[in-house]
This record gives sequence, C-alpha cells and structure tokens, in this order.
Amino acid sequence: MQKQTNIKKVFRLNELGFKGCVDFGYYHYSSVEPVLETHSHKEVMEICFCLKGQQYYQIENHLFKLTGNSILIVPPNVKHSSGVNPEDIGELFWLQIVLPKKSNLCNLTNDQSDYLFNELLKKGNTLYKGAFSLKHILKRIVETLEKSKNIINELYINQLLIQLLLETYFLTKEPERIINPERLNIINDFIAKNIHRTIYVDELATLINISTAYFKFWFKHNIGIPPKMYINRLKIEQAKIDLPQRKTITIVAFELGFSSSQYFTTIFKKHTGFTPKAYITSMIEKQ
Repeated sequence: MQKQTNIKKVFRLNELGFKGCVDFGYYHYSSVEPVLETHSHKEVMEICFCLKGQQYYQIENHLFKLTGNSILIVPPNVKHSSGVNPEDIGELFWLQIVLPKKSNLCNLTNDQSDYLFNELLKKGNTLYKGAFSLKHILKRIVETLEKSKNIINELYINQLLIQLLLETYFLTKEPERIINPERLNIINDFIAKNIHRTIYVDELATLINISTAYFKFWFKHNIGIPPKMYINRLKIEQAKIDLPQRKTITIVAFELGFSSSQYFTTIFKKHTGFTPKAYITSMIEKQ
C-alpha cells in the first residue's frame, strides 16, 4: 500500500494580482504536523475553513476546536496559534484579506469592499457551521490557481473569491450549533470506563439507541472525524499519561487494547508526531 503523505500548499494571491488578498492555502494531513506557533497578521483578516478532521486554534485566551465543516474568522493583528496542540489530521483551507483602506477587495467598489470586510470582521472569534457549497468553491479555486495564468482564469478566480466571501457572510449569520451534549457525554463516559480494552463502534451506537450505520454518519458529521479515530485519540491521550510512569511501551499498548506494540506505535506517532520512545525522552528532558 502506498504511504500517505501530508500535503500543504500556499498561493500568494497578492503576488498573482488579486487585489485585497494575501495568501490562500490549504493542507491535507494524514498525520499530525508540529504546533502552529503564535503569530499575527498585520492589518490582515484570516478566514479558516475546516473541511475534515479537527484543528485547535488558540486566539488570545480562548481555545477554539474546529471540526469538519467549521468556519473561524481571525481578526487582524490578533495573536493566534494552535496552543499546545499540533496541526492536526484533516483538511483545512484559509484565506487572508487585507483592510479595505489598503486595497479594494477583488476589484469591488469602495463601498462594497468596505461593507463585506467589516461585516465579516464583526464575526471574528466565533465558530460557525459551514456548508457543502464551500467545499466546491474552495476546490475550484485551487484547481484554477494551478492552471496556467490567463485572463479568463483570473476573472474566474476573482469571481470564486467573491462567491466564497459572500457564502461565508451568509453562513455566519448564526454561531455554530453544538451537538447534543448529553449524547457526547454518554459516549465519552463509556470510552473513559472502557479505555483499557477494545471498544467497538456498534457499542457506542447502541448506547444512544441508533443504528451503527447512522451513528458513523452522525458522528463524523458532528465531530469531524470517524468514531474509531476519536476512540484512538482518547487512548493516545491516556498513553501520554501512562508512558512516563516507567511502564514499557508494550505494556501500555496492551493495557489500552491495541493488538500489538507496533500498531500502537503507528497510531501514537500519527496523533502526536512522536514515537512513544521519543515522547518518553522528551518528557524526561523537561523534568
């Protein structure tokens, strides 16, 4: 089987001639990447679209958890990072636009550019629910940017960028609705009590009285990742507690219900960026 690789691309829209824009980028990660360090964008607003998986954003003192189909707007000049969390498994796009006084956005009129920017700015520091239409627009922008530069493609990208911002404006009318906390609490409690054995997806479905097939759809739609990956995340969090306590990697692996230490090592590295051995070493060095 071909090894999966992490993909990240950034397009310098300002250098390509798209007014009012800075960077448009995306990543598609099958394993975690290092922590996103604290930074800010001078007079630039950043809009993040999480399509799959999850990603944490620390904006000043507030930690946001983006899951599949989330939108987050980071205002200009505001420090942000991924906190103590790595850049996570999943697919995420971002668009940076500058204050209107610097340049009219995508050749809109002054009034149009000012209005759209300021309306989006009001929506900063809050999570919003996206829509399937955004995925289509984002993918088309990437596909067109990767084509040869010509007048038609430039016009099309301008049109797509405006469409993306308008769709975002309409979607940010209401904050993202949090899924039924009672259901998630039941699931989390069950996983915590059974963390040291293999946990099956159909068990979780039975807990909240829905079919396994619908549970998988419901879970991924609301949490952003499949239930099996979610279970493994919680197991790895427990492993990070257990490993520094002088337990061997093999013991920790079997105590958490993994079929082998090799499989445990693969999952651990996928979710932390470290092998268990390297993680233990890093914890010892911090003491």
